[in-house]
Amino acid sequence: MHFRLRGNNVQLVKSLPDAQLGRAKPTLVGSANLITGQLNERAEAALSDAEKAEVAKWLEKRRDFERKKAEVEILGLPDTLALAVQRLPEMEPEQARELVAELIAALQNIRRVASRHGLI
Repeated sequence: MHFRLRGNNVQLVKSLPDAQLGRAKPTLVGSANLITGQLNERAEAALSDAEKAEVAKWLEKRRDFERKKAEVEILGLPDTLALAVQRLPEMEPEQARELVAELIAALQNIRRVASRHGLI
């Protein structure tokens, strides 16, 4: 089975025999929601229990990958902010003002969440 990412969904593609071509042809058999893991009706009907287990395993690996990716991005945030501090004076004033407003809002949100969870 092959998996194609499409926004918040993943398309499930199986290679099925095609009599006209004389070989297997990739065929869309359904989709699953990446967030909930829910298969659509078409996939529920088309997949065997073993294939559903394969999809569930793939979805769990994908969720784990996304968690790790987010963690790496978060760990790099202090370096990114340090770079912003260096480059801010070189930016066009209007663009810099917009960026500073976005950064302040994001940092206020971080402070609020950190406070709520007893981190500061």
